[in-house]
Amino acid sequence: MNALAVIFRLLSLFSVAGLAAFIWISSETNKAQNNDLLDEQVKNGYTILQSAKESQWENISKKRSAFNEVFEDNQPVGLNDENPLAEALADLRAAEDSILRSPEYRDNVVDLTKEFGANSFLWDSEAKSWKKNPAVKVESIANFKDPFADEKLFPKEDVKKEDGSVIPGVSRDNRLRTLLGMFYKDRDEKFSEIAKLRSKIVERDEALRESQNLFDKMKEQKEEWERKSGEFEVELGQVNADLTAEKAERKSEKDASDLQIGTLNNNIAGLEQQKIELESNHENFIEEMKIEHGNKVKSLGQEITAADAAGYKRGIDEMIKQQGGDTEEGDSEIVANPFTQSKSGPPAVPDGVVERITEMSEMNEFGVNSTIARIDSRSGMLMLPIGSDRGMSAGEIFTLWKGRKEAARIKVQSTDKGFSLAYILPRFGEPNRLRPGDLIKVVPEQKKTL
Repeated sequence: MNALAVIFRLLSLFSVAGLAAFIWISSETNKAQNNDLLDEQVKNGYTILQSAKESQWENISKKRSAFNEVFEDNQPVGLNDENPLAEALADLRAAEDSILRSPEYRDNVVDLTKEFGANSFLWDSEAKSWKKNPAVKVESIANFKDPFADEKLFPKEDVKKEDGSVIPGVSRDNRLRTLLGMFYKDRDEKFSEIAKLRSKIVERDEALRESQNLFDKMKEQKEEWERKSGEFEVELGQVNADLTAEKAERKSEKDASDLQIGTLNNNIAGLEQQKIELESNHENFIEEMKIEHGNKVKSLGQEITAADAAGYKRGIDEMIKQQGGDTEEGDSEIVANPFTQSKSGPPAVPDGVVERITEMSEMNEFGVNSTIARIDSRSGMLMLPIGSDRGMSAGEIFTLWKGRKEAARIKVQSTDKGFSLAYILPRFGEPNRLRPGDLIKVVPEQKKTL
């Protein structure tokens, strides 16, 4: 029993010693982690500040003072002279670029301005320092808001859910690293913004200097014009006197011109009256010529009809004689003359033949159905929507039937594919009844033979 009690006491003593050792080791580890974190952030801060480059910062301070002195001096600059403020800005920018555009500074700014989320850094117990976790992709800072503000999504410690999954926590160390990165990013952007503002100041200064030079030049011109104003007044008086004399002379010329214009207007009125009389006489003469021409055409038509009738009779008599028959008396009346027979309608298609009015048929002895595309009663011209592709050709004569009446007779002037242009022959039918769009039948004029 005594030995067992001794064993329990030894085990209790060892457990207390182990617990104390574990607590001590954990404390030392946390202390090492915190110290390394603080040392790292201090080092990063001085790196971003570039505090070791004292000579470069001193040079920047001098160039900035020189820029401010030139700006406050505001001395006038000639139009073709170099702007001293622009030169001071170029020197200041070169001095700042030696620090703010150096690879060391730019690489550190890019590397430190990140949103360090969960497990972005791992603790190296051997080296006793924080190392970046290569398995975690770190994004650059998008804005200056806290990316881990929602602790439900980004808890500070790992949280185990009911389904067994774990929400990784974003430690306070990583939150601090992210916050300092925002300060570094804001500081870098402020430098860029200040550089842009200086450039705008130089641009505005150049515009103001140009306006100032122009103002000085205008001032000199004003003084020059004031000096010459006396001479201009004397010359102006002489010019006014000359203008008065010139006005009087022009007035007399204008009165003479008005008188001449009145005379010419009277002459024009007389010529206009003569023109009206000549046009009236010309129209009367044309009407008389038309009447005379119509009478002659009518007389010739009658003669042609009589000659055709006589020729027809002679042909019949000759044919009877050849057959051995007797002819009628020379003064007997011709019973029927096919050239003078009246027509009661357009040529009809023979029985048993179907007229294809819905198809694009060519011209035949019975004619084709069509419409009037255009008609000009003054010139006596009309246009038909049928052309050479339908059998129309220039020089041919056709009769236009509207209903069962012969409306007009036309002679084709020219044809093309799809249309024909013809003029209306006089003294036939009633062409004045034709209108655009009328349904007509176009029948070729048959040549009269024996």
